[in-house]
Amino acid sequence: MTDIYTKLDPDAAIDIAYDIFLEMAGENLDPADILLFNLQFEERGAVEFVETADDWEQEIGVLIDPDEYAEVWIGLVNEQDEMDDIFAKFLISHREEDREYHIVWKK
Repeated sequence: MTDIYTKLDPDAAIDIAYDIFLEMAGENLDPADILLFNLQFEERGAVEFVETADDWEQEIGVLIDPDEYAEVWIGLVNEQDEMDDIFAKFLISHREEDREYHIVWKK
């Protein structure tokens, strides 16, 4: 039996990821990265909904179905509008009643 659920709207996924990022960044990023993010976010910051990668198993050690998750990146973009400094990658479940998420933080 397949569960029927509504996929997260990209804006909702971005909001969830950004809220979690703000709450957890202090514990998971270097102080220098936090300072860089805070100083540069207004000009170069980006929170982007991207196509869900199929290599999350390598990152989190669990095989996931890319169709059941949204992926959001938070970082800074360069002059070509490409995100070249990624502070966190989020994998967020589409299931509202059982919202699961995984984060890969910048090392």
